[in-house]
Amino acid sequence: MATKARILQAAYSQFCQIGYLPSTMESIAADARVATQTVYYVFGTKAQLLREVAEAAAAGLPDPAPVMDREWMQEALASSDPRRSVALVVEHGVDIYARVAPLLQAIQAAASVDEGINTYWRSVRDARRSGMRKFVATMEASGSLRPGLDAQRAAEILFVVNSHETFLGLTRDAGWDLEEFKAWLYETLCHQLLEPGSLVEGPSRSRPTKELSFDAFTPDG
Repeated sequence: MATKARILQAAYSQFCQIGYLPSTMESIAADARVATQTVYYVFGTKAQLLREVAEAAAAGLPDPAPVMDREWMQEALASSDPRRSVALVVEHGVDIYARVAPLLQAIQAAASVDEGINTYWRSVRDARRSGMRKFVATMEASGSLRPGLDAQRAAEILFVVNSHETFLGLTRDAGWDLEEFKAWLYETLCHQLLEPGSLVEGPSRSRPTKELSFDAFTPDG
């Protein structure tokens, strides 16, 4: 397990820094301090190695539950405060982007020459779109979507705005801090998706971003 973890880390670094095509099994093995044959034995091909690197980066933890089954997503789906739901999706979803987005160019390069990677990445995008549709459906069912916005259009907005590409455009290219991006994404999605004034009222009201990493970057709730 330690050997596999070292190979994954070495491959992640190379794929992010120099790309998919220039990275070789030999150079990854050297960085991981293992024999090249070991890399082939554990992963078989460079394409399979990239796939497992992407999955490990998205997971963040060994053997995690699928995203839709994770505790934070279950809380987001069950929350009576739609802004809290959006805040949780932003907090944890952006953390996934922060780990996976640096691999995006390598994945795209691999997908252009390997149909297996192309099919894999399409399945990842399809799963992300499906999860967002389920998330938006709960908001529609609770009457939280802004007037005139149906679930299909809301899911399309969420899929495009809350994406690897938007993350990279504002963090890597524009130089925004991670928390600054999260706060912007949260405010943007609340404005685009939710009915004005949908924040929970009454004595139990609390900040939707309470105890999240970008709380200090959001206006007082």
